[in-house]
Amino acid sequence: METTYRNITSMAVGTLILMSTCYAQEIKTISNIDAAYKTAYFNLETGKEAADASGDWDIAFNRTTVLINGGSSGKGKTTAVLLKDVSFEGVTKEPDTGFKTDSDEEKAIPSGSGNGWYEYNMADHSINPISGRVFVIKTSSGKYVKLEILGYYNKSNYESANYSFRYSFL
Repeated sequence: METTYRNITSMAVGTLILMSTCYAQEIKTISNIDAAYKTAYFNLETGKEAADASGDWDIAFNRTTVLINGGSSGKGKTTAVLLKDVSFEGVTKEPDTGFKTDSDEEKAIPSGSGNGWYEYNMADHSINPISGRVFVIKTSSGKYVKLEILGYYNKSNYESANYSFRYSFL
């Protein structure tokens, strides 16, 4: 797991010194969450995988499908919205509307090539994250998290459904 912090800046104006204390948001990067043959459940607050659906989890991955712990997918109160055409860094607060829970008819994070977080490349049969797609998740405890999927393949052996992503609390 990698942690990134933004710098604290200061600026002098004449004899007055203004301190701008920007409490950096910790950005966590997670690699190789294996969702090839099972659903992989992840707890954003602990930064660890949960053993199964009965545990405390926020987001889950099963092949190319992303689930949230709410509605038809879990007993939690998690909701999510998929933002399009934004940068991870540009998301600084949660949106006012658009949050959904999973239902039997539709997931909060849409699935299918071009609909949600990925595109399917027919030339090489690969799954590739779409740039500018960021999830904002409201956890069952009421905290907001931004999350961006970085990859779908294990970098060491190129096995599919091995998610890499980064996230930060808002």
